[in-house]
Amino acid sequence: MSTEAATATKRLIQITDPHIGGRPDYQLLGLDTGHTLNEVLMTVAAEPRAAEMMVVTGDISANGAEAAYRRFLHKMQPVQVPWYWLPGNHDKPARMDELAPRRRPEVVSLGNWRLLLLDTSVDGQICGGFDERELGRLQQLIEEHAEHPLMLLMHHQPVPVGSNWIDGHMLRDGREAFIELVQGADNVRAITWGHVHQQFDSRLGHIGLHATPSTSVQFTPGSGPFSVDDEMPGYRWFELYDDGRYETGVERVHVTEYSVDLASSGY
Repeated sequence: MSTEAATATKRLIQITDPHIGGRPDYQLLGLDTGHTLNEVLMTVAAEPRAAEMMVVTGDISANGAEAAYRRFLHKMQPVQVPWYWLPGNHDKPARMDELAPRRRPEVVSLGNWRLLLLDTSVDGQICGGFDERELGRLQQLIEEHAEHPLMLLMHHQPVPVGSNWIDGHMLRDGREAFIELVQGADNVRAITWGHVHQQFDSRLGHIGLHATPSTSVQFTPGSGPFSVDDEMPGYRWFELYDDGRYETGVERVHVTEYSVDLASSGY
């Protein structure tokens, strides 16, 4: 591979957990989630280094309502790059596909990288999971793209992040098989997710592990019971090198008119 190819990069933006409601006045724990999403998107658009792609990793809506998805899609209209979404535990995947049928492919190409958009949502459950069929399909995709570095994007955390209450709602069904599968795949370079509403960075052998702050309410890292943090909303960027290396970081957005109930015991 030439030096030029090895140093070529593509920029990916991950946003997650906007929790958009169907009404313009919807609030989550006192926070106007539509307003915070708008400000995050405006900040991303003003970045000096423009992104080539954006992925939204679940909990698009507050309750799976059609009106919420329509509000979200309207807010995404100014986004000038290709963007995709995947479902979280608050979402209705079938409804998402009805309203935007081309926003949830299995695989997306970004330079030499292949991004696998995984659905960890389980109907009626907060926890995530994979059944045997889904794990088999993932193995097939990993093998089909053996010549490319892979990033897996999902909603639920596959490993504990250190917050007891949200780690009780992580990837559950098929988790051990998933971990064994990705650890045995040299081309899986990174896994990133939402759900935990906080930043997290770690490693699983050769694989980078990353959780991204919500565009809405933030949860307190290292908490035992449910706890809301006073950190601002944010997003994550990735610089993906064609040779399989990558860099990543989190940006916090100073949101105007920011108000959240820090004393809340749940939602």
